[in-house]
Amino acid sequence: MIIFWRLLLSHLLADFTLQFDVVNRLKRKHVWGMLLHCLTHFVVAMALAWPYLGRTWVKIGPAAITGWWALGIILALHFVVDELRVYSMNTMGFRDGTVSFLADQFLHFYVLFMISPVVIPDHNFLLAEKWIGIACMLVLVTHFTTVLVYFVEKDLFGKGFPHFDEKYFLIFERVVLWAFFFVGGYWWVPFALAWVVQIMYVRKKRIIDLSRLNVGLSVGLTVALGLWTRYIYYGAL
Repeated sequence: MIIFWRLLLSHLLADFTLQFDVVNRLKRKHVWGMLLHCLTHFVVAMALAWPYLGRTWVKIGPAAITGWWALGIILALHFVVDELRVYSMNTMGFRDGTVSFLADQFLHFYVLFMISPVVIPDHNFLLAEKWIGIACMLVLVTHFTTVLVYFVEKDLFGKGFPHFDEKYFLIFERVVLWAFFFVGGYWWVPFALAWVVQIMYVRKKRIIDLSRLNVGLSVGLTVALGLWTRYIYYGAL
């Protein structure tokens, strides 16, 4: 599972942390913008999977697919999936919402899973190299959750993408809550609960205008990812 987790981290970094607004706009308008986005994926994946690129990852009939060929396949399929999403929105009138976002991410994860040398069953499937797994959880807690909450609120309330202060305030709140799951023993429980209460207080006082759904999703996802992070870090909850 080492290669799969490294590819997953490269995807999360390139699709969220490194996909700046200008790149997101370009890929929806021009094929060159899409190529730039996909090449970012390739470069990040190459950097993270470098020690394993010369090895055979999967076999398709008599053909042995090495890491280099696998990255080329991932790049091509990522381009196709994203182009189909853009085409469906621009030409077919499909709405860019929660369903399209989750379907897009599922297809990308599925491609990574199928092209990686994965052993089934593997009791370490939910584990990873510690720093890789923790980095994955961090991106999920920060940028992935920001985008997911945005799409859910957009579909339900017609809300736009959060402004700078709201976006990074919530990222800060989630990161602090997530960090408490590294505390040893059971001390993380009262610390995490106290921080959740603090988040609720901030919403009640309208220090920053947040919907109940926003706070609920942010806290729920962070707690779930925090528990997963704790499992990766300690090997147990």
